[in-house]
Amino acid sequence: AQAAPARPYGTVTSSSGLFERQYPSTDSAVRGSLKHGAQVGLRCKVRAQNIGGNTIWYLLRDRATWVTAKYVDNTGDVKYCKDVQRSKVVHYPAAKRPRG
Repeated sequence: AQAAPARPYGTVTSSSGLFERQYPSTDSAVRGSLKHGAQVGLRCKVRAQNIGGNTIWYLLRDRATWVTAKYVDNTGDVKYCKDVQRSKVVHYPAAKRPRG
């Protein structure tokens, strides 16, 4: 048995599997698929296209593809992408101008 990825991660619940999309929409290109029971690391989430009453989509941690949360059971706290990206911004102190 394979060890679960680091948290947060998701487990595919759809018996037929789940498509990975380029963007968080079923109109977007399919970039891969996950089998039922597959466990994948989740980087962050956004609100996007409504799938069966669920508007959350997850960005996968190890590749730039999206899956609908409707068919993913998540383990751990998945932050919104705007919060994850903001926290990774490095702030540099203002450069001091040389004098003289």
